[in-house]
Amino acid sequence: MTPTVVHELFAKYLQNRDLDGLGSLFDDDAMFVPGPGQKPVYGREGIKEALKSYLDSPSTIEMGATSVHRNGDLAMVQASWRITGEGGTVEGRALEVMRRTSEGHWVYIIDNPYGV
Repeated sequence: MTPTVVHELFAKYLQNRDLDGLGSLFDDDAMFVPGPGQKPVYGREGIKEALKSYLDSPSTIEMGATSVHRNGDLAMVQASWRITGEGGTVEGRALEVMRRTSEGHWVYIIDNPYGV
């Protein structure tokens, strides 16, 4: 498994409106930056709460890593993304830190989808 599989799973879980699936992509103590000027959210359950708005309407997401730098079980990832839904299209460039778990899965430690 590589860190980029997290993007594939995020897209799948978002399309399926699977909040628990989205939550599984975050470490228990992860940090999520919900948007410019907003305070970070900490912990998987808090992040799931922040992600609920992503599931309000049917949408699809296209995302892919533009750079991945690995150092052992850590990865720093930059990704471009585009969400298209009933309300239009939103795009961004994410900065992410991921960690490989003892089971070999990659999870977000820090997810900053707007790169702010």
